[in-house]
Amino acid sequence: MAECTTTKIITKFLVVASGENSANNIPVIPGLDTFLGETLHSSRYKSGKSFFGKSVLVIGSGNSGMEIAYDLATHGANTSIVIRSPVHVMTKEVIRLGMTLAHHLPLNLVDNLLVMATKFIFGDLSRHGIIMPKMGPMILKSKTGRSTVIDVGTVGLIKRGIIQVSISWDIT
Repeated sequence: MAECTTTKIITKFLVVASGENSANNIPVIPGLDTFLGETLHSSRYKSGKSFFGKSVLVIGSGNSGMEIAYDLATHGANTSIVIRSPVHVMTKEVIRLGMTLAHHLPLNLVDNLLVMATKFIFGDLSRHGIIMPKMGPMILKSKTGRSTVIDVGTVGLIKRGIIQVSISWDIT
């Protein structure tokens, strides 16, 4: 995003997963009105089985988008995901630790511990297109309502190159 680069992805299917906590949010996507492939909002997504061998672009990197990308990839789809903005991705154990520590420690300290634990577990995810927000996960949630993404295995598939990451898109 800082470099304002555009990636052209040719696909027959598009999954939009860009809402917060089950709220449908269909962003304005240039070219969507002329896109000849199938489009599907995450609220209507059921399984990756029918996408085996097909190229699919998932727009949205919240919990739904990351889980759908994982499901598609594990069902044999050629999967790409658009990560448009910085996001915290953590294991459920790290999130649970943070929620426990938040009852006993200042949030900025909890955030520092969670970010360190995440970097220890996943390494530097910026090399793979996943940028952490400058604000820590607990303070970010309290100030903006944005939730941390719980990793279900998507990060591993991204790191292995099974799921491709893009920070922008051009639908054709």
